[in-house]
Amino acid sequence: MYNEKCSDFENEVQARRYWQTQVRNLDRTLAVTRQEADNNPFVLVLIDGDGAIFQDAFLKAGAAGGSDAAYKLLSEIRNHVLDVYEGAAGHWSIMVQIYANFEGLSRKLTSVGVLKNPSEFYAFTRAFTLNQPLFNMIDVGSGKERADHKIKEMMRLFITNVQCKHVLFGGCHDNGYIPNLEPYKHDAKMSKQLALLETTPAQPGFHALDLKIVKFDSVFRDEELPERIERVVTQPPPPPPQTLPIRQNSSPVSTTASPLQTITPLSSTRSETPSTNANASWATLSKAGVQGRTISIAPTKPPQRKFVYLNAYDQRLDEKLPKPDRMTVERFHARIAKQKICNEYHLKGTCSNGVACPYAHGEPLSATDKNMLRHKARSLQCVMSSDCRNPDCFMGHHCPFDDGCPRGDNCYFSHTHDMDRVCRTRAVVDVF
Repeated sequence: MYNEKCSDFENEVQARRYWQTQVRNLDRTLAVTRQEADNNPFVLVLIDGDGAIFQDAFLKAGAAGGSDAAYKLLSEIRNHVLDVYEGAAGHWSIMVQIYANFEGLSRKLTSVGVLKNPSEFYAFTRAFTLNQPLFNMIDVGSGKERADHKIKEMMRLFITNVQCKHVLFGGCHDNGYIPNLEPYKHDAKMSKQLALLETTPAQPGFHALDLKIVKFDSVFRDEELPERIERVVTQPPPPPPQTLPIRQNSSPVSTTASPLQTITPLSSTRSETPSTNANASWATLSKAGVQGRTISIAPTKPPQRKFVYLNAYDQRLDEKLPKPDRMTVERFHARIAKQKICNEYHLKGTCSNGVACPYAHGEPLSATDKNMLRHKARSLQCVMSSDCRNPDCFMGHHCPFDDGCPRGDNCYFSHTHDMDRVCRTRAVVDVF
Protein backbone atom coordinates (compact mmCIF):
# COMPACT_ATOMS: atom_id res chain seq x y z
CA MET A 1 0.00 0.00 0.00
CA TYR A 2 2.78 2.38 0.87
CA ASN A 3 4.67 1.58 -2.32
CA GLU A 4 1.58 2.28 -4.39
CA LYS A 5 1.14 5.68 -2.77
CA CYS A 6 4.78 6.52 -3.43
CA SER A 7 4.39 5.48 -7.08
CA ASP A 8 1.26 7.62 -7.49
CA PHE A 9 3.05 10.58 -5.98
CA GLU A 10 5.95 10.24 -8.41
CA ASN A 11 3.50 10.07 -11.34
CA GLU A 12 1.77 13.24 -10.18
CA VAL A 13 5.09 15.05 -9.85
CA GLN A 14 6.08 14.07 -13.37
CA ALA A 15 2.68 15.05 -14.77
CA ARG A 16 2.80 18.39 -13.01
CA ARG A 17 6.28 19.12 -14.35
CA TYR A 18 5.18 18.10 -17.88
CA TRP A 19 2.18 20.44 -17.89
CA GLN A 20 4.22 23.25 -16.38
CA THR A 21 6.63 22.85 -19.29
CA GLN A 22 3.74 22.84 -21.76
CA VAL A 23 2.30 26.03 -20.26
CA ARG A 24 5.67 27.79 -20.43
CA ASN A 25 6.05 26.76 -24.09
CA LEU A 26 2.54 27.93 -24.95
CA ASP A 27 3.12 31.25 -23.19
CA ARG A 28 6.32 31.68 -25.19
CA THR A 29 4.51 30.79 -28.44
CA LEU A 30 1.68 33.20 -27.62
CA ALA A 31 4.13 36.01 -26.90
CA VAL A 32 5.91 35.39 -30.22
CA THR A 33 2.59 35.30 -32.08
CA ARG A 34 1.46 38.56 -30.52
CA GLN A 35 4.77 40.15 -31.35
CA GLU A 36 4.49 38.98 -34.98
CA ALA A 37 0.89 40.19 -35.22
CA ASP A 38 1.85 43.61 -33.94
CA ASN A 39 5.03 43.72 -36.00
CA ASN A 40 3.46 44.27 -39.47
CA PRO A 41 -0.23 45.13 -39.01
CA PHE A 42 -2.06 46.24 -42.13
CA VAL A 43 -5.46 47.25 -43.48
CA LEU A 44 -6.77 45.47 -46.58
CA VAL A 45 -9.01 47.36 -49.03
CA LEU A 46 -10.73 45.29 -51.73
CA ILE A 47 -12.59 47.23 -54.45
CA ASP A 48 -14.58 46.06 -57.46
CA GLY A 49 -13.40 48.66 -59.97
CA ASP A 50 -16.13 47.89 -62.50
CA GLY A 51 -18.70 49.45 -60.16
CA ALA A 52 -16.60 51.83 -58.06
CA ILE A 53 -15.59 54.54 -60.54
CA PHE A 54 -13.16 57.32 -59.69
CA GLN A 55 -14.28 60.93 -59.97
CA ASP A 56 -14.20 62.33 -63.51
CA ALA A 57 -11.62 64.97 -62.59
CA PHE A 58 -9.07 62.28 -61.62
CA LEU A 59 -9.69 60.21 -64.75
CA LYS A 60 -9.50 63.16 -67.14
CA ALA A 61 -6.15 64.25 -65.65
CA GLY A 62 -4.47 61.02 -66.80
CA ALA A 63 -1.23 60.18 -65.00
CA ALA A 64 -1.45 63.23 -62.73
CA GLY A 65 -4.99 62.22 -61.80
CA GLY A 66 -3.87 58.68 -60.96
CA SER A 67 -1.29 59.97 -58.48
CA ASP A 68 -3.77 62.41 -56.93
CA ALA A 69 -6.44 59.71 -56.64
CA ALA A 70 -4.02 57.33 -54.85
CA TYR A 71 -2.96 59.98 -52.35
CA LYS A 72 -6.54 61.09 -51.68
CA LEU A 73 -7.73 57.50 -51.23
CA LEU A 74 -4.87 56.82 -48.79
CA SER A 75 -5.89 59.85 -46.70
CA GLU A 76 -9.55 58.81 -46.64
CA ILE A 77 -8.74 55.24 -45.58
CA ARG A 78 -6.39 56.39 -42.83
CA ASN A 79 -9.03 58.75 -41.44
CA HIS A 80 -11.57 55.93 -41.46
CA VAL A 81 -9.22 53.57 -39.60
CA LEU A 82 -8.53 56.19 -36.93
CA ASP A 83 -12.28 56.62 -36.45
CA VAL A 84 -12.71 52.89 -35.76
CA TYR A 85 -9.49 52.18 -33.85
CA GLU A 86 -7.20 54.25 -31.68
CA GLY A 87 -3.54 54.55 -30.79
CA ALA A 88 -1.11 52.86 -33.14
CA ALA A 89 -3.75 52.37 -35.87
CA GLY A 90 -2.43 55.46 -37.59
CA HIS A 91 0.81 53.58 -38.39
CA TRP A 92 -0.80 50.49 -39.91
CA SER A 93 0.14 49.75 -43.51
CA ILE A 94 -2.67 50.11 -46.04
CA MET A 95 -2.97 47.64 -48.92
CA VAL A 96 -5.43 48.49 -51.73
CA GLN A 97 -6.41 45.98 -54.42
CA ILE A 98 -8.73 47.21 -57.20
CA TYR A 99 -9.93 44.64 -59.75
CA ALA A 100 -11.51 45.72 -63.04
CA ASN A 101 -11.90 44.93 -66.72
CA PHE A 102 -9.57 47.63 -68.06
CA GLU A 103 -10.57 47.33 -71.71
CA GLY A 104 -14.30 47.35 -71.08
CA LEU A 105 -14.12 50.14 -68.51
CA SER A 106 -11.84 52.35 -70.62
CA ARG A 107 -14.16 52.02 -73.62
CA LYS A 108 -17.17 52.76 -71.45
CA LEU A 109 -15.55 55.91 -70.06
CA THR A 110 -14.72 56.98 -73.60
CA SER A 111 -18.23 56.31 -74.89
CA VAL A 112 -19.82 58.55 -72.24
CA GLY A 113 -17.34 61.37 -72.79
CA VAL A 114 -15.28 61.11 -69.59
CA LEU A 115 -12.16 60.20 -71.59
CA LYS A 116 -11.18 61.22 -75.10
CA ASN A 117 -9.34 57.97 -75.79
CA PRO A 118 -9.24 54.57 -74.00
CA SER A 119 -5.43 54.81 -73.73
CA GLU A 120 -5.83 57.66 -71.21
CA PHE A 121 -7.23 55.16 -68.69
CA TYR A 122 -4.04 53.07 -68.77
CA ALA A 123 -1.94 56.14 -67.95
CA PHE A 124 -4.21 56.75 -64.95
CA THR A 125 -3.93 53.16 -63.67
CA ARG A 126 -0.14 53.07 -63.98
CA ALA A 127 0.26 56.29 -62.04
CA PHE A 128 -2.21 55.10 -59.37
CA THR A 129 -0.25 51.87 -58.87
CA LEU A 130 3.14 53.57 -58.75
CA ASN A 131 2.14 56.32 -56.32
CA GLN A 132 1.80 53.98 -53.31
CA PRO A 133 3.88 50.79 -52.85
CA LEU A 134 0.90 48.72 -51.62
CA PHE A 135 -1.67 50.06 -54.11
CA ASN A 136 -2.52 47.94 -57.15
CA MET A 137 -5.06 48.21 -59.96
CA ILE A 138 -5.35 44.76 -61.55
CA ASP A 139 -6.81 43.97 -64.98
CA VAL A 140 -8.97 40.82 -64.77
CA GLY A 141 -10.20 40.95 -68.38
CA SER A 142 -13.77 40.61 -69.60
CA GLY A 143 -16.28 38.37 -67.87
CA LYS A 144 -18.99 38.89 -65.29
CA GLU A 145 -17.47 36.85 -62.43
CA ARG A 146 -13.74 37.52 -62.81
CA ALA A 147 -13.46 40.48 -60.44
CA ASP A 148 -15.94 38.79 -58.06
CA HIS A 149 -13.83 35.63 -57.89
CA LYS A 150 -10.63 37.54 -57.10
CA ILE A 151 -12.22 39.65 -54.37
CA LYS A 152 -13.97 36.71 -52.70
CA GLU A 153 -10.77 34.66 -52.52
CA MET A 154 -8.73 37.58 -51.16
CA MET A 155 -11.40 38.15 -48.52
CA ARG A 156 -11.39 34.48 -47.49
CA LEU A 157 -7.60 34.40 -47.25
CA PHE A 158 -6.99 37.58 -45.25
CA ILE A 159 -10.05 37.93 -43.00
CA THR A 160 -8.55 35.44 -40.48
CA ASN A 161 -4.96 36.68 -40.80
CA VAL A 162 -3.80 38.00 -37.42
CA GLN A 163 -1.75 40.74 -39.07
CA CYS A 164 -4.77 41.95 -41.05
CA LYS A 165 -6.43 44.29 -38.56
CA HIS A 166 -9.19 45.67 -40.75
CA VAL A 167 -10.87 44.90 -44.10
CA LEU A 168 -12.67 47.53 -46.16
CA PHE A 169 -14.86 46.01 -48.87
CA GLY A 170 -15.91 48.11 -51.88
CA GLY A 171 -18.48 46.21 -53.92
CA CYS A 172 -21.87 47.32 -52.61
CA HIS A 173 -23.22 47.72 -56.15
CA ASP A 174 -23.34 43.92 -56.67
CA ASN A 175 -25.72 41.71 -54.66
CA GLY A 176 -23.60 38.69 -55.55
CA TYR A 177 -21.20 39.50 -52.70
CA ILE A 178 -23.87 39.36 -49.97
CA PRO A 179 -23.72 35.55 -49.35
CA ASN A 180 -19.96 35.84 -48.73
CA LEU A 181 -20.44 38.61 -46.16
CA GLU A 182 -23.37 37.13 -44.24
CA PRO A 183 -21.23 34.68 -42.14
CA TYR A 184 -19.53 37.68 -40.48
CA LYS A 185 -22.81 39.37 -39.57
CA HIS A 186 -23.21 37.70 -36.15
CA ASP A 187 -19.49 37.53 -35.24
CA ALA A 188 -18.79 40.50 -32.96
CA LYS A 189 -15.04 40.46 -33.63
CA MET A 190 -15.40 40.11 -37.41
CA SER A 191 -18.20 42.66 -37.70
CA LYS A 192 -15.90 45.27 -36.15
CA GLN A 193 -12.99 44.22 -38.31
CA LEU A 194 -15.05 44.47 -41.53
CA ALA A 195 -16.53 47.63 -43.08
CA LEU A 196 -18.30 48.40 -46.37
CA LEU A 197 -17.27 51.11 -48.84
CA GLU A 198 -20.29 52.62 -50.61
CA THR A 199 -19.78 54.44 -53.91
CA THR A 200 -23.03 54.32 -55.88
CA PRO A 201 -26.04 53.71 -53.57
CA ALA A 202 -25.63 50.33 -51.86
CA GLN A 203 -28.14 47.59 -52.58
CA PRO A 204 -30.67 47.01 -49.73
CA GLY A 205 -29.13 43.65 -48.82
CA PHE A 206 -25.89 45.32 -47.72
CA HIS A 207 -27.70 47.57 -45.22
CA ALA A 208 -29.28 44.45 -43.69
CA LEU A 209 -25.80 43.14 -42.76
CA ASP A 210 -25.50 45.81 -40.02
CA LEU A 211 -21.87 46.47 -40.92
CA LYS A 212 -20.29 49.92 -40.79
CA ILE A 213 -20.74 51.71 -44.15
CA VAL A 214 -18.42 54.55 -45.20
CA LYS A 215 -18.33 56.81 -48.27
CA PHE A 216 -15.38 58.49 -49.95
CA ASP A 217 -17.24 60.97 -52.16
CA SER A 218 -14.06 62.96 -52.79
CA VAL A 219 -12.54 59.92 -54.52
CA PHE A 220 -15.37 57.91 -56.15
CA ARG A 221 -18.46 58.83 -58.16
CA ASP A 222 -21.75 58.52 -56.26
CA GLU A 223 -23.72 58.05 -59.50
CA GLU A 224 -23.55 55.33 -62.10
CA LEU A 225 -22.11 56.07 -65.51
CA PRO A 226 -24.77 57.04 -68.08
CA GLU A 227 -25.72 54.55 -70.75
CA ARG A 228 -24.60 56.85 -73.57
CA ILE A 229 -24.18 60.50 -74.43
CA GLU A 230 -27.49 62.13 -75.23
CA ARG A 231 -27.50 63.51 -78.74
CA VAL A 232 -28.66 67.10 -78.92
CA VAL A 233 -30.09 68.08 -82.29
CA THR A 234 -30.14 71.79 -83.00
CA GLN A 235 -32.55 73.12 -85.60
CA PRO A 236 -31.34 75.98 -87.81
CA PRO A 237 -33.13 79.28 -87.19
CA PRO A 238 -36.07 79.93 -89.53
CA PRO A 239 -35.41 82.32 -92.40
CA PRO A 240 -36.63 85.88 -91.88
CA PRO A 241 -40.10 86.54 -93.29
CA GLN A 242 -40.22 88.20 -96.67
CA THR A 243 -42.72 90.87 -97.55
CA LEU A 244 -44.66 91.08 -100.77
CA PRO A 245 -45.51 94.54 -102.11
CA ILE A 246 -49.20 94.97 -102.81
CA ARG A 247 -50.37 97.37 -105.44
CA GLN A 248 -53.17 99.66 -104.40
CA ASN A 249 -55.89 101.22 -106.56
CA SER A 250 -55.14 104.74 -107.71
CA SER A 251 -55.81 106.98 -104.79
CA PRO A 252 -54.14 109.80 -102.95
CA VAL A 253 -53.33 107.34 -100.11
CA SER A 254 -49.64 106.35 -99.78
CA THR A 255 -48.73 103.12 -101.61
CA THR A 256 -46.44 101.95 -98.83
CA ALA A 257 -47.72 98.62 -97.48
CA SER A 258 -48.72 98.64 -93.84
CA PRO A 259 -47.25 96.13 -91.36
CA LEU A 260 -50.48 94.16 -91.56
CA GLN A 261 -49.94 93.54 -95.27
CA THR A 262 -46.79 91.34 -94.97
CA ILE A 263 -47.01 87.79 -96.32
CA THR A 264 -44.69 84.97 -95.28
CA PRO A 265 -43.95 82.80 -98.34
CA LEU A 266 -44.45 79.05 -98.29
CA SER A 267 -40.80 78.45 -99.06
CA SER A 268 -37.84 80.72 -98.39
CA THR A 269 -36.14 79.43 -101.55
CA ARG A 270 -39.03 80.37 -103.87
CA SER A 271 -39.05 83.83 -105.39
CA GLU A 272 -42.34 85.65 -105.50
CA THR A 273 -43.36 87.88 -108.41
CA PRO A 274 -46.06 90.38 -107.49
CA SER A 275 -49.02 90.66 -109.74
CA THR A 276 -49.00 93.51 -112.26
CA ASN A 277 -52.74 93.83 -112.14
CA ALA A 278 -53.73 96.95 -110.27
CA ASN A 279 -56.84 95.20 -109.00
CA ALA A 280 -54.91 92.17 -107.63
CA SER A 281 -56.58 90.50 -104.69
CA TRP A 282 -55.36 88.21 -101.97
CA ALA A 283 -56.82 85.24 -103.83
CA THR A 284 -54.95 86.26 -106.99
CA LEU A 285 -51.69 86.55 -105.07
CA SER A 286 -52.20 83.19 -103.38
CA LYS A 287 -52.98 81.53 -106.67
CA ALA A 288 -49.92 83.06 -108.31
CA GLY A 289 -47.71 82.07 -105.40
CA VAL A 290 -48.54 78.37 -105.54
CA GLN A 291 -49.04 77.98 -109.26
CA GLY A 292 -47.26 74.90 -110.56
CA ARG A 293 -46.39 73.74 -107.02
CA THR A 294 -47.80 70.78 -105.11
CA ILE A 295 -48.19 71.24 -101.38
CA SER A 296 -48.40 68.07 -99.29
CA ILE A 297 -50.53 68.14 -96.17
CA ALA A 298 -49.48 64.64 -95.10
CA PRO A 299 -48.02 64.45 -91.55
CA THR A 300 -44.23 64.45 -91.37
CA LYS A 301 -42.61 61.13 -90.53
CA PRO A 302 -41.06 60.76 -87.07
CA PRO A 303 -37.27 60.32 -86.85
CA GLN A 304 -36.08 56.96 -88.08
CA ARG A 305 -35.54 54.52 -85.22
CA LYS A 306 -32.90 51.82 -85.39
CA PHE A 307 -31.65 49.41 -82.74
CA VAL A 308 -28.67 47.35 -81.65
CA TYR A 309 -28.71 43.91 -80.06
CA LEU A 310 -27.52 43.55 -76.43
CA ASN A 311 -26.83 40.56 -74.20
CA ALA A 312 -27.72 40.26 -70.50
CA TYR A 313 -24.65 42.36 -69.57
CA ASP A 314 -25.47 45.24 -71.97
CA GLN A 315 -22.71 44.19 -74.36
CA ARG A 316 -23.38 44.74 -78.04
CA LEU A 317 -23.93 41.73 -80.28
CA ASP A 318 -23.44 41.76 -84.06
CA GLU A 319 -26.37 40.65 -86.16
CA LYS A 320 -25.78 37.40 -88.02
CA LEU A 321 -24.88 37.81 -91.69
CA PRO A 322 -25.72 35.30 -94.45
CA LYS A 323 -22.78 33.05 -95.25
CA PRO A 324 -21.47 33.81 -98.77
CA ASP A 325 -20.92 30.99 -101.24
CA ARG A 326 -17.48 30.07 -102.53
CA MET A 327 -17.89 31.72 -105.96
CA THR A 328 -18.88 35.04 -104.34
CA VAL A 329 -15.86 34.91 -102.06
CA GLU A 330 -13.46 34.22 -104.92
CA ARG A 331 -14.98 36.94 -107.14
CA PHE A 332 -14.88 39.48 -104.32
CA HIS A 333 -11.25 38.78 -103.42
CA ALA A 334 -10.27 39.02 -107.08
CA ARG A 335 -11.94 42.43 -107.22
CA ILE A 336 -10.29 43.89 -104.09
CA ALA A 337 -6.92 42.52 -105.22
CA LYS A 338 -6.93 45.25 -107.87
CA GLN A 339 -8.17 48.02 -105.54
CA LYS A 340 -9.73 47.86 -102.12
CA ILE A 341 -13.34 49.00 -101.74
CA CYS A 342 -14.38 51.89 -99.49
CA ASN A 343 -16.40 50.54 -96.58
CA GLU A 344 -17.96 53.88 -95.71
CA TYR A 345 -19.14 54.65 -99.22
CA HIS A 346 -20.71 51.27 -99.97
CA LEU A 347 -22.07 50.44 -96.50
CA LYS A 348 -23.11 53.89 -95.23
CA GLY A 349 -23.74 55.66 -98.55
CA THR A 350 -21.26 58.50 -97.96
CA CYS A 351 -17.51 58.79 -97.52
CA SER A 352 -16.01 61.42 -95.21
CA ASN A 353 -12.82 61.54 -97.33
CA GLY A 354 -14.66 62.42 -100.54
CA VAL A 355 -12.49 62.54 -103.67
CA ALA A 356 -9.36 62.13 -101.53
CA CYS A 357 -10.40 58.61 -100.50
CA PRO A 358 -7.77 56.04 -101.62
CA TYR A 359 -10.37 53.28 -101.91
CA ALA A 360 -12.77 52.51 -104.74
CA HIS A 361 -16.24 54.08 -104.84
CA GLY A 362 -17.84 53.57 -108.26
CA GLU A 363 -21.15 51.87 -108.88
CA PRO A 364 -23.19 50.50 -105.96
CA LEU A 365 -22.43 46.89 -105.03
CA SER A 366 -24.83 44.05 -105.60
CA ALA A 367 -26.55 42.54 -102.56
CA THR A 368 -24.17 39.54 -102.49
CA ASP A 369 -21.06 41.73 -102.81
CA LYS A 370 -22.33 44.11 -100.15
CA ASN A 371 -22.88 41.16 -97.79
CA MET A 372 -19.33 40.01 -98.51
CA LEU A 373 -18.03 43.52 -97.76
CA ARG A 374 -19.87 43.47 -94.43
CA HIS A 375 -18.11 40.22 -93.54
CA LYS A 376 -14.80 41.83 -94.45
CA ALA A 377 -15.53 44.96 -92.40
CA ARG A 378 -16.44 42.84 -89.37
CA SER A 379 -12.82 41.67 -89.20
CA LEU A 380 -11.89 45.21 -88.07
CA GLN A 381 -12.43 45.86 -84.37
CA CYS A 382 -14.64 48.81 -83.42
CA VAL A 383 -12.82 51.19 -81.08
CA MET A 384 -15.82 51.13 -78.71
CA SER A 385 -16.01 47.32 -78.81
CA SER A 386 -19.08 45.98 -76.96
CA ASP A 387 -19.97 49.47 -75.66
CA CYS A 388 -20.76 50.76 -79.16
CA ARG A 389 -24.36 51.92 -79.62
CA ASN A 390 -24.13 53.26 -83.17
CA PRO A 391 -26.62 51.23 -85.25
CA ASP A 392 -24.81 52.19 -88.47
CA CYS A 393 -21.42 50.93 -87.27
CA PHE A 394 -20.26 48.24 -89.72
CA MET A 395 -17.16 47.14 -87.80
CA GLY A 396 -16.87 44.09 -85.54
CA HIS A 397 -17.80 44.16 -81.86
CA HIS A 398 -16.85 40.60 -80.90
CA CYS A 399 -15.22 37.50 -82.41
CA PRO A 400 -17.24 36.28 -85.42
CA PHE A 401 -16.74 32.65 -84.39
CA ASP A 402 -19.34 31.41 -81.92
CA ASP A 403 -17.26 28.43 -80.89
CA GLY A 404 -13.62 27.48 -81.22
CA CYS A 405 -11.94 30.47 -82.82
CA PRO A 406 -9.11 29.07 -85.04
CA ARG A 407 -6.84 32.02 -84.16
CA GLY A 408 -6.99 31.45 -80.41
CA ASP A 409 -5.18 34.09 -78.35
CA ASN A 410 -3.90 35.72 -81.55
CA CYS A 411 -7.44 36.78 -82.43
CA TYR A 412 -8.06 40.53 -82.35
CA PHE A 413 -11.24 39.75 -80.41
CA SER A 414 -9.71 37.24 -77.96
CA HIS A 415 -11.09 39.26 -75.03
CA THR A 416 -14.62 38.42 -76.24
CA HIS A 417 -14.19 34.66 -76.60
CA ASP A 418 -16.04 34.00 -73.34
CA MET A 419 -18.65 36.67 -74.01
CA ASP A 420 -22.35 35.87 -73.66
CA ARG A 421 -23.77 35.65 -77.23
CA VAL A 422 -27.44 35.34 -76.28
CA CYS A 423 -29.50 38.39 -77.28
CA ARG A 424 -31.62 39.61 -74.36
CA THR A 425 -32.86 42.97 -75.59
CA ARG A 426 -32.78 45.51 -78.41
CA ALA A 427 -31.66 49.04 -77.60
CA VAL A 428 -33.54 51.51 -79.79
CA VAL A 429 -31.49 54.47 -81.02
CA ASP A 430 -32.93 57.53 -82.73
CA VAL A 431 -31.27 58.31 -86.06
CA PHE A 432 -31.58 61.92 -87.22
